[in-house]
This record gives sequence, structure tokens and C-alpha cells, in this order.
Amino acid sequence: MKSWKLQKFFGDLVYDLRSRNLLPVVLMLVAGMIAVPILISRSGSKGPDVSVSTPASVATAPEAENAVVAYHPGIRNLKERLNDLGPKNPFIQQYTAASSSPTTSGTLDNVSSSTGTAGEPTSSGGSGGGGNGGKGSSGGKTKTLYSYYVTDVTVSDGGTPAAISNVTQFQFLPTQATPVLVYLGTASAGTQALFLVSKDVTSVGGNGVCFPTADACQLLGLSAGAGADLLYGPDGKTYHLQVTRIKHVNSSQPPG
Repeated sequence: MKSWKLQKFFGDLVYDLRSRNLLPVVLMLVAGMIAVPILISRSGSKGPDVSVSTPASVATAPEAENAVVAYHPGIRNLKERLNDLGPKNPFIQQYTAASSSPTTSGTLDNVSSSTGTAGEPTSSGGSGGGGNGGKGSSGGKTKTLYSYYVTDVTVSDGGTPAAISNVTQFQFLPTQATPVLVYLGTASAGTQALFLVSKDVTSVGGNGVCFPTADACQLLGLSAGAGADLLYGPDGKTYHLQVTRIKHVNSSQPPG
């Protein structure tokens, strides 16, 4: 290679290293590459005498020693271990529950209660008189009290309204031969009477509540005093249903 090419190569290299501030680093690396072998060769020629002394006794580490653990298995004879467990009759009660002494805090008055669910029995008892329309019998006896709602309606097909008192659950209205509605019971603590609407009813009007929508009414809710007009498809008549009364009743007899 010609000398001017070498000169140009090293000149460009030095210029490139100087522009990147790497020239001092390269010079230090070159000096270290030259100095380190010289220092190593000098230290090898004048090596000191190293004497290795063997210790007289080496203590054994505790981890390397064998450990012996004392084990006391106790009584190994089966008969001696089960000596305290004698035979017992399995048909005789071996354990008795701890008896608890009853506490008396006086007489109980006004114990009877009532609920809004139709036909649900509630009990009243005690030595005093009961509340909510029922009295507890003397001598600690229990009296069953039924709490439910009674619904009265009127139904008409354009003529004189027919009054129906104490409508029973699942009763067809106006008649079983013309099942426009089916009475289901009461809801919202006796504020509404619920009726199942026949699939043959084509339209429902009035001031009741329809579910899911008024155009597709499947469940009809009527408060006391509210009414609804229902067009029944098989005979083409419009039946008017009016809820005249919803009464809360407490009785010792279940709903009929």
C-alpha cells in the first residue's frame, strides 16, 4: 500500500476520533495495552517465595458431625395403651348433655303477630291477652292465627254488574265458561289485586297496571276502586272488571 494512502487513512481516523471526543480514550487504551504486559513480565521475574503452612489440627464443622436424637416411643404394647378403655354397651347413652336451667322473666303479653301473605298462619301464646285481633289462650297454649286479604269485585259485559265477594285464588272471572281473567291474589301489602289475563283478550283499557306492556297485557294489577275493560275475542264482548274492596282479615280459620 502506498504511503500517502496510509497517511490519509490514519489522518481520517484521528479526525473522526477527535470529532467524537474518543481520541483520549483510544490513547489510554493503547498505552494500557503496551504497559500491562511489561508490568506482568517484571512481576513474574521477581516473584516472592510463598510458603504454605498446613495447620496442625483442623476442627470438624458441626454440620458434618453425626447427630443422635433421643426417641422415647412410650408404651408400645397395644393392650397397655388401651387399658383405660373398657368395653361399653353401644345401646346405652354414654354422654348426657349439660342441663340448662330455664330462666323466667315474667309473663308474656301481646305476643301474637300477623303478616301480609294470604293464608299464612301466625301463632300467639302466653298467659296474657294477644294483640292484632287475636288472644293467647291461658295455660301457655298456642293459638294459630291466619292473616290474609279478601278481594271483592264486580264484572259486567255491558249489562248489570254482577258482584262477586271473597274471590278465591285461581278463580275464573267472570265464569269458568268464560275465563277472561284468573284471580291470583294480592300484592304490595294488599294494595293491589293481581289477575292473569287470558291470551284470547285482544285489548285492555282502564286505569290498571299491565305487565309487560299495555299492548301485550299478561298480568293486570288493580287497586281498590280501579277498573279495566277487556275485549274477549271468542265472543267479541267487552267485559268491565271493577275491584270494589281489598280487606285485611285475621282469623282462626284458614281462607276458604
